[in-house]
Amino acid sequence: MRHLLRRAFSTNSSLQKARGWRTYVDRFRDRPASHITAFAVLHEITAIAPLFAVYYALSYYQPPTIFPIRVLEEGNRYINKLREYVGLEQLDPESPVLVHLATSYAIVKVAAPVRIAASLALTPWMAKWCVVPVAKTIEHLTKALRAKFKP
Repeated sequence: MRHLLRRAFSTNSSLQKARGWRTYVDRFRDRPASHITAFAVLHEITAIAPLFAVYYALSYYQPPTIFPIRVLEEGNRYINKLREYVGLEQLDPESPVLVHLATSYAIVKVAAPVRIAASLALTPWMAKWCVVPVAKTIEHLTKALRAKFKP
């Protein structure tokens, strides 16, 4: 009984076992850099992968454009001037490439709350299984190199 009371009212974290989401808070407190790195990597992965996926899906299925052909041609004319200045080949006047790029970008931006939620949910796992092992490997290699080249 005395042991249970001591555990319940103790402020010592070694005696209290965190439950639920508090375990992730404790891990974040122990290794904040690994969690921030994991979140940043996941956030970028959830932005770049869907961008390419949506673009290629639009290119494959060729949905009808909602813009008049005149607007599409004018936009491509402006971009062709920029592409020519940079040294790239020009697009066809009726090419839907720019519309697909803009649509892909807009879809990824609209999905930002879902991307952020997914990144937050996967951050503890990514930190534990990817970032921390890579950091430990780099630390181990750095120590080995220092020991090897130390006079």
